[in-house]
Amino acid sequence: MKQRANSNLKKWTAIFITIIVYYVIHEGAHLILALCYDVFERIRIVGLWGVQIVTTDGELLGYRLAIFSGISSIVTIVIGYLLYVLTPQILKLRTKSFIILMYYITACFLLLDPIYISILSSFIGGGGDINGIVTGLGIPEVPIRMVFGCIALLNIFLFTRKISPQYTKLFRR
Repeated sequence: MKQRANSNLKKWTAIFITIIVYYVIHEGAHLILALCYDVFERIRIVGLWGVQIVTTDGELLGYRLAIFSGISSIVTIVIGYLLYVLTPQILKLRTKSFIILMYYITACFLLLDPIYISILSSFIGGGGDINGIVTGLGIPEVPIRMVFGCIALLNIFLFTRKISPQYTKLFRR
């Protein structure tokens, strides 16, 4: 019983840290670009889980708006791919808690933005990044949703067939 409680604590701690790491990286990419474009106004907390980088009105237009809106998703996905490549090295580490954390971070970075942009943004969150991408590029949402949908399908396959089995194998020992 105590071992199961300890395991659950490690899992939920890893999930909580994953959420924080995701926000730091995702919103950090927006923040860095806002500072580079000299349009940063403030950081806004929205509800319990929402964080947004607020920019000065009307300053981000065209490709700059598309890049500002899309860069955070690109960064998290690329980090997810990097973690996939590093999975064999991660699994050799001695700290089980850190390995658990890397599992959740890898899953989050590979799956969250592609699934959110391709599907979930239609139902929750008001669109967020996809609105900036399509407005900046001057194109409809459908092509962007399709691209991110394809990335989501690829990443789901990658995670379920390549990454998760490696972690499962390690934790069954």
